Amino acid sequence: MSRARPLVTIDGPAGAGKSTVSRALAARLGFTYLDTGALYRTVALCVLEDPELASSLSEAGIARGVEERLGTLTRGLDIRFGDAGTRVWVGDREVTGEIRTPAISQAASRVSAVPAVREGLLDLQRRLAAEGGVVAEGRDVGTVVFPGADVKFYLTADVGCRAERRAAELRARGVEVDLAATRREIEERDARDEGREAAPLRRPEGAIEVDSGPLTADEVLTRMAMVVRSREGS
Repeated sequence: MSRARPLVTIDGPAGAGKSTVSRALAARLGFTYLDTGALYRTVALCVLEDPELASSLSEAGIARGVEERLGTLTRGLDIRFGDAGTRVWVGDREVTGEIRTPAISQAASRVSAVPAVREGLLDLQRRLAAEGGVVAEGRDVGTVVFPGADVKFYLTADVGCRAERRAAELRARGVEVDLAATRREIEERDARDEGREAAPLRRPEGAIEVDSGPLTADEVLTRMAMVVRSREGS
């Protein structure tokens, strides 16, 4: 597909810094930020607000028999982004802050394992990025959603580093955090993301791997921006 500007994907595990780097990279390049994780978080929020669907969630995943209903709910949601992709609405309701809690994060991991949900969001994601000039962040954007992306990155870090970053992020929002519990949650999420049947977390073919552990956010950003600009000018 011919695009006016490059389509960039950034995949990686929870807590590797994808959101921070993706937003900053989009801003530096003048691109739109597509937070695919926010889409799954928004679906999770709507699921938790439906008593029947909320009761179908468990640590094992989603109860059998509700997949079709979840797919219907997902396809019917009017999800919109604003401010270059940094704010999220469902219909007329802004949910930017509501979807950034630990409870929503855990629910999103379970909801995202449902094939009907992933299929329901696939077309929306591709339409949003059709013209290029987009930095898309997620866990399957370079493998499933945009396998033909112009530039692919895989951002990672060891679990201890990721837990510390996630805890600091939550504390900055005024949330009380137990570091050991945060690490367990990340390890559990890694296991779900890597082991799920539908679009498991993998390093995309042809992706440039960046270990954010020993680097500052600005160092990661500068490295990625140089790569994208070299591809854009070639």
